[in-house]
Amino acid sequence: MSLSNVSFDLFNDNFFDDPYPTYRMLRENAPAYFDTQSGMWLITRYADVDRATNDFEIFSSCRGNVTVDSPMRVGKTLGSLDPPRHDELRRVIQRALSPARMNAMVPIIREQTQKRLAELRGREVCDFVADVSKPLLFEGIGRLLGLDEAAAARSAELAAGLFRHNDGPMGAVLPPERFVEIAAFLREQLDGRQEMPGDDLFSVLLEAKRQGAPLNEDEIVANLSTVLLAGNASAGHLFPNIIHALWLHPDERRKVLDDPNRISAAIEESVRWDTSTQSFARQVMKDVNVGGVVIPRDSRAVIFYASANRDSEAIEQADRFDIDRQRVKHFGFGMGPHVCAGAFVARSMLKTIMEEIIPFFGAYELDVASANRARHVMVRGYTKLPIHW
Repeated sequence: MSLSNVSFDLFNDNFFDDPYPTYRMLRENAPAYFDTQSGMWLITRYADVDRATNDFEIFSSCRGNVTVDSPMRVGKTLGSLDPPRHDELRRVIQRALSPARMNAMVPIIREQTQKRLAELRGREVCDFVADVSKPLLFEGIGRLLGLDEAAAARSAELAAGLFRHNDGPMGAVLPPERFVEIAAFLREQLDGRQEMPGDDLFSVLLEAKRQGAPLNEDEIVANLSTVLLAGNASAGHLFPNIIHALWLHPDERRKVLDDPNRISAAIEESVRWDTSTQSFARQVMKDVNVGGVVIPRDSRAVIFYASANRDSEAIEQADRFDIDRQRVKHFGFGMGPHVCAGAFVARSMLKTIMEEIIPFFGAYELDVASANRARHVMVRGYTKLPIHW
């Protein structure tokens, strides 16, 4: 197939049902593909994605890491900054996402999971997204932020429309007015922590600021919004993807049922095999050759982590789901300077929850014919997923 004949339709439901054949076609025939509908370049090969995640002088985050980012975030969040400012800010934020803080939350998350499952006893079917994954993850994120029950519920409402905006599969992830509402909500919460500091994410960042860390309140609010929204977009979509991957591969699911110590391996392979974070955007700062094609300066490029994770030129039998796979370098949590700051939090939260739900649901069945998927190039996951047990 010649480069000039390569084309596909991002608005086609088949792409979102299973994008991986399209990714393979692009890797083999057009590793740098210009999408005329969006005016963006799509980069899909492992080697090129690896370069783009590390070479910030060419592939910059200065206009944000979302296909169409919000002016309220750009220049303030980790995902919209390059080193050295990115590294300064990351060191501050990482203090609030430490393993010690997450480990202290594990018993609480486990207890909340057990309560949620107790409410499902006596039933045989539910929506895994609405009844299990979304409430559990928002409870966990709420505790990380230090939100009370009412505030956590409000945060869930504000994030509910994420990646469901009507701008299409390459457009804005939320309407502009929703970002304004989220910022106002978080600033209100931040003001409350001024009087009653604690060990939550708000308080940790405020204390760092008081002690002279290079951080202002606009940056605190913008990065807290990232934690809130990324929890919904990344972990929120990843959890159903894990359940789906294990359902598609019953032999692998049986391994996890027989040996709970394999849960971490199942999570890691799921993140590689069907990551919820399909892609991130970059601003091209200089003309650059990718796959024999010159992407011109000032272009917008979308780098596809999910495609790189299935590139058989870099990962052996990449399309195979194998929880016993030797650890490989993948992009499920990003790579380079922008590797996910909350990766440890996500892994710990998912492991704790899965240790409870896997034996509860057992040899479950999924009704994928009645399921609904998110339809944006940046994420992959379900917004509805009926489960029977």
